[in-house]
Amino acid sequence: MPDSTFARKNWPLWVSVGVLVLAVVVFRVFMNWDALVLTVPIPNLAGLLAPLVFASAVVERAVEILVSPWRDADAGKLEKALAALKADPNSTPAALKSASDALDEYRGQTQRYAFGVSLTISAFVALAGVRALGPFADAAKLNDPKITSGAQHLFFLCVDVALSAALLAGGADGIHSVVNAVTTFFDSTTKTK
Repeated sequence: MPDSTFARKNWPLWVSVGVLVLAVVVFRVFMNWDALVLTVPIPNLAGLLAPLVFASAVVERAVEILVSPWRDADAGKLEKALAALKADPNSTPAALKSASDALDEYRGQTQRYAFGVSLTISAFVALAGVRALGPFADAAKLNDPKITSGAQHLFFLCVDVALSAALLAGGADGIHSVVNAVTTFFDSTTKTK
């Protein structure tokens, strides 16, 4: 009998693999779209991604403003209870562990709520037009019916919105790390030539 804990913990992975396999089959059978060429001008990379970094910082702050008043009061109570148990020489390890676990669970739930709020706001921002891949696509080729079909253009926009929402929800630090990784990679490959 398979370990049910393993299956429960890894269900997102199995769902992702299933969706990927289904997408590849549908793509191969029905679509067969040609590749879209994205140009990445390295000197302008930071400038092209600056709106995304700014929007993610704004989203991050908005989420903090929305979630903090709702969740901080109870977190403070749990922190005080844990601190009181740590200060009490008569407290048992079980009581300390229980209080610590309660605080960790509360913080974890707060992070899940914050991520949900962040992803929702980020999706609206991406739908409004702040996107990650769009600046690198050649709009003339993307809209040319001889090169791409209307369905491919629409699918590209949907993927761009989804990826942009995920990046924005990850916060400004996440986007900064992507930009730094790309520029460092291209800088190092340019120096080795």
